Amino acid sequence: MATTFESISLQGIRVAHLTQLLNYVYDWEETKYYYGNEKQFEKRHNEIKKWLENAVDYALSEGVKMPKEKK
Repeated sequence: MATTFESISLQGIRVAHLTQLLNYVYDWEETKYYYGNEKQFEKRHNEIKKWLENAVDYALSEGVKMPKEKK
């Protein structure tokens, strides 16, 4: 039986985490090191970049709070 991978908990993740991931994406654009098929890699890279940019923009929006870390 298959399970649909629909959501990931963001509990404990801060805007700083998302920004750090986005900076890794930007760093790749300087090195251009990739593995596998170059076109497919760049397509995934651009999709990840867009998703992270949207996530950071949303996280910084007025009234948005990141979920607190469980203690």
